[in-house]
Amino acid sequence: MTSLSQNMVPKLWSFAYLSLKSLGNWFVDLNDRYKFFEVWANKVNYPPTVHWISYYTYPTGFTTGLLQKFARKDDKSPPIDKLAFDFIPTPRPVADITEQPKDGAFITGLFLEGAKWNHDKQFLMEPEVMELFCSMPVIHFRPIPMRAKSLPNLYVCPTYYYPSR
Repeated sequence: MTSLSQNMVPKLWSFAYLSLKSLGNWFVDLNDRYKFFEVWANKVNYPPTVHWISYYTYPTGFTTGLLQKFARKDDKSPPIDKLAFDFIPTPRPVADITEQPKDGAFITGLFLEGAKWNHDKQFLMEPEVMELFCSMPVIHFRPIPMRAKSLPNLYVCPTYYYPSR
């Protein structure tokens, strides 16, 4: 009852998934997660055209599944341990994406801290004053064979599941 009166998620509920949100925001998030998976489970939108990566309790399981599917596509596909991802920002909003990519998946639900995405020019830039978090555009996680050397002008950005590190 103390947690509820302080708008905090009770510790006994933390088995569902880790969250740093207040109780009210946690309920909104839980409801959104439920709706996403309910639509998918009822095959209304099977599979989803855009996956909300932040709704997955363990997103690495999902991304590993994308690599496995690509590795098993045909006899010429490299084994999973020889695959990586290309992360291709998509300038279209979620509502405009109505088709599945040939390989991989369209992902949304990622946020930047300390930077901002320029949607017109498709690059990272400084955020506005007092702008702490900025949403990323839809990103195509496309499986590819690992490259021998990295591309020039490529920023390898750390990604965290939760705001606490």
